[in-house]
Amino acid sequence: MKKSLRISVLALAAAATVALIPAPAQALGSAFSCEAITYQSIQTQLKIGTVDTSASPAVLTYANLGDVHAEGFNAGGYNTVDNFIYALTAAPVNLIKIASDGSYESVGSLSGADSSHNYLAGDVSTDGLSLITFDYTDPDKSVWSIDLVTAVGTQIGTLASAPSPVDFGDFAIVTAGGTTTAYGFDTTTGALVSFDPTQNPISVSVNSSVAIAPGSPKGAVWTDSSGNLTTFANTTGDVYGIDNPSSASPTVGKVASGTPAAGNDGMKCALSASAFPAPTAGLADTGMTSEGKVALATLALGLLNAGLVVLLVRRRQSAQH
Repeated sequence: MKKSLRISVLALAAAATVALIPAPAQALGSAFSCEAITYQSIQTQLKIGTVDTSASPAVLTYANLGDVHAEGFNAGGYNTVDNFIYALTAAPVNLIKIASDGSYESVGSLSGADSSHNYLAGDVSTDGLSLITFDYTDPDKSVWSIDLVTAVGTQIGTLASAPSPVDFGDFAIVTAGGTTTAYGFDTTTGALVSFDPTQNPISVSVNSSVAIAPGSPKGAVWTDSSGNLTTFANTTGDVYGIDNPSSASPTVGKVASGTPAAGNDGMKCALSASAFPAPTAGLADTGMTSEGKVALATLALGLLNAGLVVLLVRRRQSAQH
């Protein structure tokens, strides 16, 4: 009886010891390959995009990549130097490193910047050393450089110099001709917003000739080896291409249809080609509602008819003289 009791006590002690041993950390997988593939974090799931170009317009669909990230993450960017994705979790903010199988590890807790704030837009700098993001909670939209090794944030400046308040869900960094530019799209107007994330004070430009899906957040912005852009409109799931974004009049058009998705963020290797067809020059589908398109068509038809009437009257008057 005493022997049995002793064995039971030892078994309980062993079980308690096992329970106190923490589960092993998730092993980080291998790096991504730099390919013409888009990635999106939608809510708490990282997804890999597939573009069916046989349809017109092309169709964007997804497959899950790895397990659900319970804490969620945003402000992600693809590092073209080491081919890993880096992103920031929800508060309290941690910098994480994501592998090609969706596994991830924590680089460290965010310091220097306020770890209780929200960071919704971001991309990795072209030198592969930092994650550039802005503090969405800060009224001045302060811009930060987060070291990818130490998770220490250094403030670059603010977006307070914008001609009007800007609000965008993501941006992509393009370096061309010795100039570095971050491009995003204003949620309210759809205008193309750009700034140099390496300069302080930060100068913000707004190109209102571009108006993509006004009123819809553009949660994902991708760039390619030509420095062109594509962006995802959350409320419709449509994807728009923007060629020559640094010009006064970029070529803009709808390049794919997808599924609406709130709470998403986009990442892609900027050294690869675009995953989408090129936008078509001319009148672009920029996310106007069907009612708006009908109203615009009706107005155009009315103006055309009015012009024909004026022309006929003038011809008759000329004939009478």
